[in-house]
This record gives sequence, structure tokens and C-alpha cells, in this order.
Amino acid sequence: MKKIVLIVLVMVVGVNLKAQISVGLKGGTSFSSIQIKESSQSMKSSSDNRTAFMAGGYATISISDKLKLQPEFLYQGMGGSIDKVTFKNEYVSIPVLLKYGITDNFYLEAGPQFSLLVSSKAAGEDIKDAFKSSDFQVLIGASLNLTDKIGAGVRYGMGLSNIASNTFNSNISTDIRNKAFMVMVSYKIF
Repeated sequence: MKKIVLIVLVMVVGVNLKAQISVGLKGGTSFSSIQIKESSQSMKSSSDNRTAFMAGGYATISISDKLKLQPEFLYQGMGGSIDKVTFKNEYVSIPVLLKYGITDNFYLEAGPQFSLLVSSKAAGEDIKDAFKSSDFQVLIGASLNLTDKIGAGVRYGMGLSNIASNTFNSNISTDIRNKAFMVMVSYKIF
């Protein structure tokens, strides 16, 4: 009898949990730049934007009718252009967003994003050693469910960590941070 009650309980919890979790695909465009601060000359500048794609998947976990937790797994192009040289930094990013429903279809979202550097190129050269292997950003944005399956969103990411490695310029203390504006569409699988 205990086994039957346990099996029924697991099935009820499993069905209820499945109804509260949705999974989907996400893709879009990232308009990124890098902000550079050099301590020796008190110089601060930003690069021109680099336009790159981003793609991946997400899971949305309903905490309540208004509140949702959304972890994502994205391949994301970042970087920027300085003096006609484009830095193409490619990352695997894991944002974890808390989403609050203003209406049934419109959400405000915010949360951290941890990224691992996959590759970095400039002028056809591999410059991955010039950057640290990871990045940490904070994201804010909004999303809209256009239909039951299709959504759209925008977000802004601001780097909180210095991505310049010690090999970037050993004579000058250099602080480089990613920032990006992202436009995405999503498709809910289930």
C-alpha cells in the first residue's frame, strides 16, 4: 500500500511540476562593445559596436503566476571595434533571470550572467590569451509573449568583471569590460 501511495504521489508531483516548467529555443542579435580604462593616463573609452548573433535554449520555471525563474544556455558573440580593428570574442553564456509579470504576456527581467570565453580574434589573429577565460555581467530587460509559443525580448548586459588578462599590456593597468544590447526571439517547445 505504501508503494502505491508513493507512486501516485510521485506521479501527481511530476505532472504538476511539468506544468510549471517550459523549455524552448532562443536566438537573436547582440550589439556589443567593450569599455576600456587605462590607469596610467586616466583614459576611458568605449569601442564601436560589434553586431553578432546569439543562439541557445532556455527553461522557464514558474514560481507563481507573476514570478518566474529562467536559466538559459547561449552561444553569444561579443567584442567591439577600435580604430577599424574588430575584436570578435565568442562566449558560452549562462544567464539566470528572475522574471516578473507586469501583465499575463509582458515581463520585466533581471539577473546575473556567467560567460566562458570560447575564442577571440582580431585582424585574423588569435588573441584569446589577451582576455580572461570568464566574464560576469548583470542583465536587465523585458520580454513579451506574442503567442503561446513565440516570444520576443530585449536586454542590456553590463560587465562587472575586468576581462583583460595580464598579457594584454604589462606596462599599463588596463580594465576592459563587456557591455551589450540584445534583441531576441524565442520559441517554446513545451
